[in-house]
Amino acid sequence: SSHFGSSQLAEGVGSVCLCVMEDITYFCRCDECRTSLFRGENWFHKPGTNYDLCAKDFWKQPEDKRKAYVNIREPTDLGQQQEEYVLELKQYFGRCDSCRKGVFVGQDWYHKNGQLFDLCSQHWRALPDSQRSDYVNVNTSSVLGHLKAQYILPDEDMQVSERDSIMCAFDVEGTLMPEAWLALQEKTGIEGLKRTTAHEPDYDKLMKYRCDLLRQHNIKLKDMLEVVKDLKPLPGAREFLEWLQPLVPRILLLTDTFEEYAMPMFEQLGYPSVFCNSLIIDEDGFIVGHRLRLKDQKRKAVESFQRLNFRIIAVGDSFNDISMMKAAEHGILIYPSDKVKKAHPEFPIAKDHFDLRVKIGRILSANKLILPRALASPPPLSATQSSRTMWLLCCNVAGFLAPEPWLAVQAKFNIEELKVTTAQEPDYNKLMALRASALRSHGIKLWELFDVMNDLDVLPGAMDFLEWLKPIVPRTFMITDGFEEYALPIFDKLGHPMVFCNYVEADKEGYMNKLVTRLKDQKLKTVEELQRLNFRIIAVGTSFNDVEMLRAAEQGIIFSPSEAVRRENPEFPIVANHEELKAKILDIVGHRGEPMQKRAKTC
Repeated sequence: SSHFGSSQLAEGVGSVCLCVMEDITYFCRCDECRTSLFRGENWFHKPGTNYDLCAKDFWKQPEDKRKAYVNIREPTDLGQQQEEYVLELKQYFGRCDSCRKGVFVGQDWYHKNGQLFDLCSQHWRALPDSQRSDYVNVNTSSVLGHLKAQYILPDEDMQVSERDSIMCAFDVEGTLMPEAWLALQEKTGIEGLKRTTAHEPDYDKLMKYRCDLLRQHNIKLKDMLEVVKDLKPLPGAREFLEWLQPLVPRILLLTDTFEEYAMPMFEQLGYPSVFCNSLIIDEDGFIVGHRLRLKDQKRKAVESFQRLNFRIIAVGDSFNDISMMKAAEHGILIYPSDKVKKAHPEFPIAKDHFDLRVKIGRILSANKLILPRALASPPPLSATQSSRTMWLLCCNVAGFLAPEPWLAVQAKFNIEELKVTTAQEPDYNKLMALRASALRSHGIKLWELFDVMNDLDVLPGAMDFLEWLKPIVPRTFMITDGFEEYALPIFDKLGHPMVFCNYVEADKEGYMNKLVTRLKDQKLKTVEELQRLNFRIIAVGTSFNDVEMLRAAEQGIIFSPSEAVRRENPEFPIVANHEELKAKILDIVGHRGEPMQKRAKTC
């Protein structure tokens, strides 16, 4: 069973109204059917464990086993486990009075008893031992006592901040796919190709060694491609990803392999988002070297997505995965060599992909928050400005790949006020408040909105465009300011397991009440973090709330805009349809030489 902060609830079970008279609500999920459980006749708890059942699953138990459970009607029924099931309805926030860093409830916040004075964990540890005891770790808001109200993070109009979205990052070779170099070794019989990162942690040394071997044995890139195209995912790997995608609709492949030969492997895995490197091929077709897109790219990718407000579960098999696993909130080894196991006993080990399901499933359903790591400081954008080589596409979804959701709602219920979108109104807070008011005045509740979302299909030409794009720009991030109930079915139909979206919540009557923003300015910040990871960005948008993303990218393109968007943003090229966009992208990626200079200022 699991309890969640309010933002996690939004992510896990949609928009839910909690009607309580006090600051604290108790919440978990049934460990059999995952139903949400609140105090009352539907919640049965096994004391001393984190195992909970709904009434339906409780009554399925044999009579002798039912005796071990307690019906949770009052907080006292949870005994000493009350705090484990607390659902915070408000978000609490402080600042370190030494470095001014923001701190949230968790391991990084230390509060001086009875005073409005707070420290982050780094500055608390720097205190003399005699002073540390004056502080208490704010692992629950209750320790703030009578000062709790002073630390409530206020809503911005309709918006609150959501902090608990999860992303899973995976190594590829040895984790999800066989090692390409070992497959080549099996086909050629070259003994030296048995050496991998599990034996040689220095990747530059390993690749120089491999290139020399291939030259000696007259093996070219085309020979490698022949081997790789026949590789199949490791047993259970594809099924594991299919199991994971609905639970964590953000799957990232971080691999040190090379896109010149690895594209067939990525296809086999259902084409999640892939970060990789590139090879240097001479005129005779020999592999003579490699270009690392970014040194220690796996760790830096984890840190970038943490700055984008995600908590990361990282999975790998070898030494070159350790830095990303250490940076992540959770790291798991799968199929590690004895040398890796011995060097890093701190990580749990999955013996196969079914075991990996169990380990990730326990993290997702554990009866505790996934506490965020302290964020790494972002490197300046100028650090990668002159070295970005690989292209990546960032795009809005509504109006480009899928219908504008609010126009679909307007068509369904014939509410005139809902014809206004971000193509006409740039103030998103104001727009969402207008929508909430219009829905309430016409008696339309949130569940009716969600029913409309489930019936939406992708726009004509969208799937064809994405298939065309794969070999041209094999990395796409789709970002929507829309809510999860719109994003999940659309992203699923697009076959894209990387959902960046927001959430909405209902009030006690079931009307749309609050927009839960995953990250303020998420489109702009996503472009900047991807540039820090040494990608050149093509950004495609349709409306006012895409403009900052377009300005930050190396190339911004407006897709079929409204007259207002077109008039106010004349600096961007405009395409009317997917065919025109294809031609524009080919024109962009066909350029050779140094990366184009960014228009946005660097920081």
